Amino acid sequence: MNKRKLIGRCAVVSSLALLTACGGGGGGGGGGGDNAETTLSLDSSGYASKKIEISPSTNVNNVNQLSTDINDAFGLLGDLHESLWDQSGGQSGTTNCDGGGTANVTYAGKDWNVDESWEFNDCVVSTYGHGDVLLSGTFRYVDTLTGGTATSESWKGYESYNINGELKNSGEPLQVKGRSDWNQLFSWQNDTASGRFVDTIEAFEMKVGNRYIALTNTETRLEGTEFDLQYSMGGTLIGSGIKGHVQISTPTPVSISVNETCPTEGIIRISSDGSAEVRYGSSAAGTAGAVAVWIDGQIVESYADCNGVGFAPIL
Repeated sequence: MNKRKLIGRCAVVSSLALLTACGGGGGGGGGGGDNAETTLSLDSSGYASKKIEISPSTNVNNVNQLSTDINDAFGLLGDLHESLWDQSGGQSGTTNCDGGGTANVTYAGKDWNVDESWEFNDCVVSTYGHGDVLLSGTFRYVDTLTGGTATSESWKGYESYNINGELKNSGEPLQVKGRSDWNQLFSWQNDTASGRFVDTIEAFEMKVGNRYIALTNTETRLEGTEFDLQYSMGGTLIGSGIKGHVQISTPTPVSISVNETCPTEGIIRISSDGSAEVRYGSSAAGTAGAVAVWIDGQIVESYADCNGVGFAPIL
């Protein structure tokens, strides 16, 4: 299994954690289906149609839980990727899983292109961080070289999931469903590397026990050189941690420099029933030295540096 990509390119966890520290976010709220057009088959509680309250006085524990659930979910997928890569051996056919059951694996890629299809049949995979995991269903990974010159290359690909299973250590049922697509450009000239990474998700959802997270209609973009980058994102996050959904956007892309500990500019906006903004660098001018948090048009926190809050896009 190629390890170049794994799903979870949602670069808002740090922003949610910052809002948690500053008192923004919470549970409850009324209806309002901002993303009702997206079908989510695992959302049995209808979280996609429920807004949450965002105000200076709301409880912050739920937003913190969403951050934790997102990190845990993508950590589990990464753990599974590593384990499947270790046991597959790159050969098509039926393989015995290391903890029982089988997986039918097809490798259809050619040259640099990758096309892997996995069909799990009560396959028990031993993972480093999550113990034995039982898998049934399908997974596919495709990564295709779409163009290349002496100084550049471009790639398009996707990974799709339709998996049911169980975490054997805890007995928690596991469900993963959805697809993530990417479009990448790498170039190098005069000893400087640059690139553009665009990841899109129409719908992805994951349920572990009674914890549920989903991403819908998201686009995450990171572009620039190895020294200076711009990051932007738009889309909807849904979860049992907040018992509803929030929409994420970057009205001003976040500028990141390797020589700076904090973004030099940028705004990350989180909205639902109310809205909050994390403003970095020059975008916080006049209200903070480095980072300012605004909720419903009012500043609630300001920071002179990024030592306590930071910014770490996850791709």
